[in-house]
Amino acid sequence: MPFKTILVHLDTEAHAGALSKAAIGVAKTFSAHLIGLHVIPDAFISSTVPPEVVGELMEAQHLANQAAGKRIAETFNQAIAGADVPFNWLSVEARLEATSPIVMRHGCAADLVILGQPDKSINLIDGIAATEEVMLGVGRPVLVVPNAASVSTIGKRVLLGWNGSRESARAAFDALPFLEQADNVRILAAGQATDTVLAGRQDNTAPTAGIESTLARHGVRSTLVNATASSTEVASTLLAEANSNNCDLIVMGGYGHWRLREIVFGGATHGVLEHTTIPVLMSH
Repeated sequence: MPFKTILVHLDTEAHAGALSKAAIGVAKTFSAHLIGLHVIPDAFISSTVPPEVVGELMEAQHLANQAAGKRIAETFNQAIAGADVPFNWLSVEARLEATSPIVMRHGCAADLVILGQPDKSINLIDGIAATEEVMLGVGRPVLVVPNAASVSTIGKRVLLGWNGSRESARAAFDALPFLEQADNVRILAAGQATDTVLAGRQDNTAPTAGIESTLARHGVRSTLVNATASSTEVASTLLAEANSNNCDLIVMGGYGHWRLREIVFGGATHGVLEHTTIPVLMSH
């Protein structure tokens, strides 16, 4: 089933143009309706600020956030003008709420959610990207677009990371619309290296369990490549394989959970999100 409703969350001015362009390209590929979303963050003032100026500073920050939201909307509208893509724009003001729950409320009704790569250069208080939390909580496939590279095509040459887990299976079948229209699909079956805590297992290859045959019944022709990597090497193995084969999309499971209100990620998920220069489709 192709993607028919796509939501893109434009979090910052710096990345709004490139993210809009990438989302429009995906929407055109699948003849999908595109929803552009920006969440205007609530004003936040540090507790160290003198009480007598708190009100004034909060009002100034609120106005600045609204102005930035208008500029982001203009960027999206300029990018989509003449693109022949059905769309609508949503601008939502956060009221004593974080950005990610708002994105998830809107994203859970979409076929695909497109987000920017987590930007660690942004201060947490000033609005660090909600990518990680949304990926874990939205219940929809999430396409993460890298910040450092200009994305011209997505999904022509695909690398599917596979280890036989629930998350990798979810990602593979959530990505079927991309896989079905790809020119080239490589399946990297990443088994656990024997020098890890799972060293007692005799077979250290990933259980492929007929994934090639199943995808072939969907019209997806693929090439299976086996690899062995420790838990700390999976991300670098995936990225190296994708780069060496000129892939323009990585598909993989997203691993993580909340622990004491903190997001805890598996090494591969964190490593790929942090270092990729290639779009990544993740499912949790």
